[in-house]
Amino acid sequence: MALASLPLLMSLVIPVTRYGDASDYVMMAMSIGHDGDLTYDAVDLERVMASRPPGTDYPAGMFLLRDSAGSLHVGGHSFYYPLLAVPFCLLLGFRGFGVLNGLLLGGSIVLVARSVSPEHRTGGWAWAVSGVCCSAAIDYTIWPMAETWLLFLSTAFICAYRRRAFWIAGGLLGLGAATHAPMALWAALPAVDCLRRRIRPLDILVLGGCTLMMAAPQAVYNLRVSGVLHPAWLDLRTASRFLYYPVAFPGQEQFDRASHTVTFTRFPRLGHISLRDVVAALVSPKMGLVWFYPLVLLAAVRMWRERRGGATLAAAGLVLVAFCTAGSLSSHQVGLRYLNPVYPAFLLGFQAFRWDRLERVLLVIGLLLGLTFVLFPRANSSELISQKAVLTALLYR
Repeated sequence: MALASLPLLMSLVIPVTRYGDASDYVMMAMSIGHDGDLTYDAVDLERVMASRPPGTDYPAGMFLLRDSAGSLHVGGHSFYYPLLAVPFCLLLGFRGFGVLNGLLLGGSIVLVARSVSPEHRTGGWAWAVSGVCCSAAIDYTIWPMAETWLLFLSTAFICAYRRRAFWIAGGLLGLGAATHAPMALWAALPAVDCLRRRIRPLDILVLGGCTLMMAAPQAVYNLRVSGVLHPAWLDLRTASRFLYYPVAFPGQEQFDRASHTVTFTRFPRLGHISLRDVVAALVSPKMGLVWFYPLVLLAAVRMWRERRGGATLAAAGLVLVAFCTAGSLSSHQVGLRYLNPVYPAFLLGFQAFRWDRLERVLLVIGLLLGLTFVLFPRANSSELISQKAVLTALLYR
């Protein structure tokens, strides 16, 4: 249990800065916590600029939505994760996101450890800690973004579903789908099991009902503010209502002149991803699964030997493809951030260990590759920093 606190310790000591879409989440949490709304005005701007950590450029990179009445609303993302972060932000300021992420990742470690059969529970704790901490997942602890939240939701959903707690699984699925729409494709797992008659249609109704119940508040908010179910669709209909804040300015008037319409489309389309992208997502040293989540090789061997986890992996594949077709493969991330919410399919893919020669070799390789994430937590790999280059620097420094 003590080792599960490693992500929390990292979040307390690593300097706070801004990565990717962090401004969106920080501004939303502060607006909810201080004003009780998501409306953007000069007070929100002054608050974040007065309290931001030295050397950071908050609220640069922030997205705004303009409703039909002309009012501005903070964020082109879901409000669930910022809402969860509100008490942490009020108590700890900008570092509150890191503490929340540390707790979420620690919770994921506990869930993974307890998923292993009781006679292998000691090995389960070792697997959970090494599997999570020796991967890019631990680096996202220091990002004020939803990647760790998504990993936790995926982990908790799979655990609840396997325990046949369908109402809990449905609620978690709804939170995930509301946070990022591709997460809804985890529903493929119960759908396949229903077709194979492993669960009843009534169970599907319970799970689906809870999913809709938890996703509904976000959908209603999106419709009320932007007129669509998801803000990423706005540029297909009323692009002038989707604004981007590229740099930090001291005043609201300058902000209005600096804002510009987002012109790219993020609507899911299969043409956005190629076979080359799929191969890169698996093996490329710049973003590949085996480089940035190296213990998947050990997990894959265990899953093959136990003949287990195939349906979960298939659902995870659908989630990954949906993320990749809806977003950019070269955005701000450590490796490929869309791998984070599907990684639990490997972490939870088996129940026992054999620890023969092959598994020990794969464990050592995974630990050596994963050590770099703890020693050198990368802040921003928008230029696709190669994990091979980082490992080389570690070995020959």
